[in-house]
Amino acid sequence: MVMSPEERRRRMHKALGHDGTGSRRERARRPETAENTVNHTAGSRSDTRSGGRNGIRAGIGTKYTENETANPKEIVIPDFQDTLEEQEEAAAAYHGTVEENAALTSEAGYRRRSDAVRSGERHRRRTDAGRSSERDRDWDRDREREWPGERERTEAESERPNERRREDSAERTGHRNGYSSEHDDGQGTERSIERSGRHGSERSGRQGGRRNGRDRDGGGVDVTKIALLVGALLVIILLIFGIKTVFGGLGKGKPAETTIAEETTVPESETEPVETEPARDYIGEATLMAAQYDYDGAIELLKSMPDYETNEAAKQLEAKCEETKATLVEVNLQEVTHVFFHILCVDPVNSFDSSKWGTQAGGYNSLMTTIDEFKKMMQEMYDKGYVLISMHDMVSFTENADGTTTAVKQKIMLPPGKKAFVMSEDDVCYYEYMVGAGYADKMIIGEDGRPTLHYTDKDGNEFVGDYDLVGVLDTFIDEHPDFSYKGHKACLVFTGYNGILGYRTDESYDPNSEYYDPKLEQGHDIEAERKEAIEVLKALIADGYDVGSHSWGHRDLGQIEFARFTKDCDRWERNVAPLIREATGKQPDIIIYPKGADVADWHGYSHSNERFDYMHKLGFRYFCNVDSSQYWVQIGDDYFRQGRRALDGYNMWNDMANGYTRLSDLFDNVSAIFDPARPTPVPPY
Repeated sequence: MVMSPEERRRRMHKALGHDGTGSRRERARRPETAENTVNHTAGSRSDTRSGGRNGIRAGIGTKYTENETANPKEIVIPDFQDTLEEQEEAAAAYHGTVEENAALTSEAGYRRRSDAVRSGERHRRRTDAGRSSERDRDWDRDREREWPGERERTEAESERPNERRREDSAERTGHRNGYSSEHDDGQGTERSIERSGRHGSERSGRQGGRRNGRDRDGGGVDVTKIALLVGALLVIILLIFGIKTVFGGLGKGKPAETTIAEETTVPESETEPVETEPARDYIGEATLMAAQYDYDGAIELLKSMPDYETNEAAKQLEAKCEETKATLVEVNLQEVTHVFFHILCVDPVNSFDSSKWGTQAGGYNSLMTTIDEFKKMMQEMYDKGYVLISMHDMVSFTENADGTTTAVKQKIMLPPGKKAFVMSEDDVCYYEYMVGAGYADKMIIGEDGRPTLHYTDKDGNEFVGDYDLVGVLDTFIDEHPDFSYKGHKACLVFTGYNGILGYRTDESYDPNSEYYDPKLEQGHDIEAERKEAIEVLKALIADGYDVGSHSWGHRDLGQIEFARFTKDCDRWERNVAPLIREATGKQPDIIIYPKGADVADWHGYSHSNERFDYMHKLGFRYFCNVDSSQYWVQIGDDYFRQGRRALDGYNMWNDMANGYTRLSDLFDNVSAIFDPARPTPVPPY
């Protein structure tokens, strides 16, 4: 007679010596407690996925019970390597005897077996559903006991195993129906997998499949069909890979095609506002250029306007530029005066107080100009028609292939009545000894990106603003743009021994340098301050200023011995020149002699003069001394030379008190400029 599937399962379990809760070895190792006994009989491959107790714990990494291990790798896996006799007895129990199998080869036997299989499948589906519900209840109860409050925190998570359980149940039912109706050998394989799931071991499932995969004729799985299926699968994979490669290669380097999701229109309220650059003000820019005497540049800009041909305002401005150009007069380069200042005094009462600063107060009174005096000077010079130019506007230099240099005079064209002049400021270093004496202490970059000044008053209060020539001159030119020729401003020159612009950039501040001077301020980050100074230099260049040398140690370069002369030049070249090169991309070419000295008399320079020759080889082309004349300009074959006048306290006092007229071409009434906070008489220094 043919045994029912239930009878076969009972005999198999009896032959293997277990009831579905684990192998005999495993049962012997652990006590039978409610805590560690898991219903493996109802568990299949889907139990772990669908929320089985052990499956969820291992899946989400939560704790195990006291009888379970915390390391998944150490979980005991049931061992089904039983004796050969037991395996044969189990196989006979599952498949029946040889006679029973022979009977099944008949059509009636096949129908009986199919009916039995279908009946068994329906019974198992009902049993599995009941056991799954029982497992869910057990799991909920255990979870509440072991992790209080976890259920509320994972309410969303608990829905996912239920969905997976439903999907897996459908998948399992589909497999059973398919194999039971189409493949007799597949029946045994599927049931074997189910049985191995009940025992909690995929390994036993594979062995069960091998034990029970024999068909009615004693043969194995149909190898030919499997080979064909595998081959077809490989061909499909290769085709997919080939198509992806071809189309991926064609699309390489091109933007990906827009998907439907990408084409979805985002509501206007959710889009971020896009910042658009304001339309260029061609008329405004051209008007400023024309005001600063760059008529050709203004006309060129106007003609670049997209609507130039139809823009009436552009046409009118262009006509005005052409009209003014016809009246321009060339500047006589030999009659260009050069005025200079030292750091402007912010607080003259403090700065000129001899009881506080001793003899240094007399030096401040003699050499310095107050901010109030500077503003009055600029206004009067503006009223007299002076226009600020650069030395580079007067002469340029061509470096020849043979290494020589040729000076090329430039043509400066101004309206009638306008007079060109050059301005410079010495010692823009904000020396240590001047801290607290009523002067700015550092040049910085303002919020508008332009250079400005940091100032600390005598009480320690800090301010940022127009506290030296740079800030005051910028403001004045903003209000009077025609005071500047093509946006050019003053030339600022630096020594090196205290750094530049208020930054302690010199090697003498570096403890690792052989030139380290422990008497100087300590604690400066030299490299950081050099970087800051470079940024300020860049801002100055962009703002229309020139920069140059004032020697390294403020020495009389015409009088010190040649060895000290070269050492001084080399230290400036080593400490200051690299900062300027970094900021401008050019070698510094301006040197303004300290103390008003020169390296030669009024005769022209010659390369036989070793000091001039040494400086020329370092890249200097513009050389300025101090001269009391109204103007003094010398243009050689390969250099430019100019005298300067100091607009300081001593010269103003001499014009007021001693009848000098050295400043009469600039100011009608020096007394109206002279700051009443100055002590008099102003001493020479």
